[in-house]
Amino acid sequence: MKSKHALWQSRWQLDPAAGLAVHDGGLRVRLQGDHGIAENAAEVEQSLVAEHGAHNAGAMVQRLAREGAQLLIDPHARGWREGGDKRAGKF
Repeated sequence: MKSKHALWQSRWQLDPAAGLAVHDGGLRVRLQGDHGIAENAAEVEQSLVAEHGAHNAGAMVQRLAREGAQLLIDPHARGWREGGDKRAGKF
């Protein structure tokens, strides 16, 4: 049985040249140095509250920001395969 988090990489669109990762949930993560900065964290957190609760939404945004930064820093470290994702490179 697969985890609900299987193929999480496919939910991201990457623009390495711009240092930008965009999650299909709307979170935009920009790489600054070796840190991912969520450009619209408050907006996305608010949108997650209804479905996941206020107690989870902040942690979810933090996790997504780490994911986006990881993919921008080293996209192959955790299984991302640019050619294998039909959405890759759509910037």
